[in-house]
Amino acid sequence: MMSLIRILVACLLAFSAAAIPVNSTEPDDTARISGSSPAASTPRLVRIFSAQTQIGDFLAPIPIAGGQRLVAPVTSGVIKGRALSGSILGGVTVIDIINSGQTLVNNVRSFGTTTDGTSFLIEENGIGSQADNFARLQLSIGGNQANLANEFLFTEATLSPDRRSVMTTAYRVVDR
Repeated sequence: MMSLIRILVACLLAFSAAAIPVNSTEPDDTARISGSSPAASTPRLVRIFSAQTQIGDFLAPIPIAGGQRLVAPVTSGVIKGRALSGSILGGVTVIDIINSGQTLVNNVRSFGTTTDGTSFLIEENGIGSQADNFARLQLSIGGNQANLANEFLFTEATLSPDRRSVMTTAYRVVDR
């Protein structure tokens, strides 16, 4: 439990310092998070999969305090990686555009099946801009990938300029 708390604290500190080098060049697909507390061990981000997701037509914008909310179906997608591979079959994405369009708050739920036929549900909640969006990923899954349901997972996502697709890279946050 204390180890998980250290990881969460280090991640929060890293977020506030904007020092998350997710574009790792290390051969084992890991990235160090700098700016963490001296009391906590320095967590690493280990790349576990990439996903390309297609988005359908957005509904008309919904006014919200400070901006607008966009809602669209997730129509399909492909996940490829050493920890998870499969197809995204559907879902929904909700994007709040606030601060004169400078900030995007995203909430995504998508579902699908792995290459071995195991069903999964992905829930992402994050914040960022159209160029870079960071989210906590929660994965509901069984089978050979059941261990991922108990991991602290983090994503970096980029929404295409036409808002029709999202490229996501998922990482496992590890304490070693």
